[in-house]
Amino acid sequence: MDRRKKPLDVAASSLVDLKAELFRKQEEFKKEKLLKDAGVFAKPRTSNKKPSIWTKQNTGVVNRAAKDVEQKAEEQDILDKSRKKLEEKAKLYEKMTKGDFPDEETEDLYLVDFTQKIIDKQHEVRELHQNEAARKTSERDTDEEETQPEADIPPPEDPDEEWVDYVDFLGRSRRCMKKDLPSLLKMDQELQGKSQEPDGNTLLSEDMRRELQRQQWEKEEEEALRKPMGPIHYEDIRENEARQLGVGYFAFSRDQELRHKQRATLDMLREQTLDQRNKREQLKEKRKAALDARLSKLRARKIKKLREAGLEEEAEKLENGGMICAAEEPEPPRVTAASRKVEVIIQERRDTKPGVPYVREWDKGKELMFGQWEKKQEELRDERDPEFAPPSDYFLGQKKDDYYRTQNQQRPSVQSSGSSAGDVPPSAQASNSNVPDKPGDTANQEPLYQSLDDMLSYYRQVT
Repeated sequence: MDRRKKPLDVAASSLVDLKAELFRKQEEFKKEKLLKDAGVFAKPRTSNKKPSIWTKQNTGVVNRAAKDVEQKAEEQDILDKSRKKLEEKAKLYEKMTKGDFPDEETEDLYLVDFTQKIIDKQHEVRELHQNEAARKTSERDTDEEETQPEADIPPPEDPDEEWVDYVDFLGRSRRCMKKDLPSLLKMDQELQGKSQEPDGNTLLSEDMRRELQRQQWEKEEEEALRKPMGPIHYEDIRENEARQLGVGYFAFSRDQELRHKQRATLDMLREQTLDQRNKREQLKEKRKAALDARLSKLRARKIKKLREAGLEEEAEKLENGGMICAAEEPEPPRVTAASRKVEVIIQERRDTKPGVPYVREWDKGKELMFGQWEKKQEELRDERDPEFAPPSDYFLGQKKDDYYRTQNQQRPSVQSSGSSAGDVPPSAQASNSNVPDKPGDTANQEPLYQSLDDMLSYYRQVT
């Protein structure tokens, strides 16, 4: 049957509703068309849609946003006030650094010495200007030297002071006085010889090196013989030692006169260092004394104000605290050179008896601590307090299994004891198995244990 010709089972009310809705839509379309032709645009209809979860706002969002705005406004006010106070402090500090104090009392209120700061700043500015002027003059002089042509050298009054040019072993052109030329040429030759010495000894055999070393030793011994008798120092016997002695090592000269001069120079530098250190300590003490005096004045002024205000207790506390702070601290005991020496006492080992090892004081009584490990398990269990033993309920199942296991082990021995036992039922055999008929049977049977601890100790001994 064709589906298009199949009648539809539709109620009459549904058809009427459909026709009414269709007629209403047609009327609305006609009205909109007429209004559009007349030039009147109708307002769009509001659709009453249900808000989605994305457009829905949480409860209290608006209130929280308003609180955040108020809090931000308060924070901004606090920030503006703090910035204003900091700017005022900066202006006040700038005035103080310039020395603009209203009176001496206000100057004493502050612990910072602004007068000294002003003096130091003036010194720094003056030094900066001097350095800048010196730099400019040096630059100007160098520029003038570069711009000015080389002038003719005036003739010398003495022929030894005549300027001469020469070339060193590196190929550089040099200029010096005629009287200094021989010494410079000699130094040039020495440097040239030192630079060429390593190249000639690179392909020497071991015997040749040993021979050169022997010749060097002979030369050093001859020089030592020529020297007058005197003390021998480390530099005299160091020779070609490859060890680096670090930055704290000072290589003294082998010449006695030059060595004495070096020692005198080092002693002078040490004395200067000690003097500067003492001066620095004295300056620190003076500054500390001046600061303590200023603090005492401020404390006295504050105590006076508190007493005028009627706060006697706070004034007394402040006064007592100032007296404690002003008390001189005990000087630490000075460590002398004699007290720095550590006394070393060597104790020899002494045995109490020949053949018996010596027992130290802290080892006495320790041999008794290891005696408890020699005891048996049963003794330790007997000594144990039953309050600290494991509960017996934990081992009920184990006791039953162990009991049936012992019964099964004893059952074959009982059956083999007599032929009449085969006619007896198993219950009777189990009951009679515990009763020994002969003394020989008791020896073959395994002993029964009254507790789980006894059984465990037995199995530990067996295995």
